[in-house]
Amino acid sequence: MSSNNKVTSATRRRTLIGLTGLAAFASAAKIAWSADPDSGAPRGSSIIKRASLLARKPGISREEFVKHWVEVHAPMARACPGISRYTLTIVKSSSTRKDVAAIEIQVDGIAELWFKDQAAFDLYQNSPATKRLRDDGATFIGREIDFVTEEKVVIS
Repeated sequence: MSSNNKVTSATRRRTLIGLTGLAAFASAAKIAWSADPDSGAPRGSSIIKRASLLARKPGISREEFVKHWVEVHAPMARACPGISRYTLTIVKSSSTRKDVAAIEIQVDGIAELWFKDQAAFDLYQNSPATKRLRDDGATFIGREIDFVTEEKVVIS
């Protein structure tokens, strides 16, 4: 792994703190004000992003969870219509700040999906391929919380 690809503990901490902050601000469905630079949507257009915090089922090791998620589950998403981008973030460790109250949560992974617009999101939600993806998720995901979010690009 090159030094450009290393994930530092500070990066993981910022990611976890940022994602847990979603819990305080996310509501039912919010549309992004500015596009994710990698989503393919033009700057200033509306996109929808769904972030999911995932914890493995009891009795499934971390290695088994990651292997199934990466090798079986993620490739199934290619059959789901409407997805512009899909990323998996495998949580290696977590930490808390001493100056901010901790959120007690165990997260094994973070899935993020981008959709160009509400129609693409609806197509995804109502697809038989998405049902198969969710059915597979139930075989290895023990706990999950999803956030449909408003994303504002600060640095790109």
